[in-house]
Amino acid sequence: MEPVVAPIQLIPEFGVPGILSTLVIIVVALLVARVLLNVAVKVAIAAAIVVGLLWFFGLLRFVPFI
Repeated sequence: MEPVVAPIQLIPEFGVPGILSTLVIIVVALLVARVLLNVAVKVAIAAAIVVGLLWFFGLLRFVPFI
C-alpha cells in the first residue's frame, strides 16, 4: 500500500458514504433553493401588481392617502 493512499482512506469525506452524502446534500439544497426562488418570484410579482394598482388609482385620485 502506498504511504499516501492509507491516510486518504482514513478520511471519511473521501469514502463512498461521504461522497454519496455530499451529493444528497447538494441535491436537497438545489431543490430547496428552487422552491424558495419560485415563491420569491410569485411574491415579487404580486407586490409589483399591488404597487402598480396603487400608483394607477393614485393618479386618478381614488386613493386618498397617496
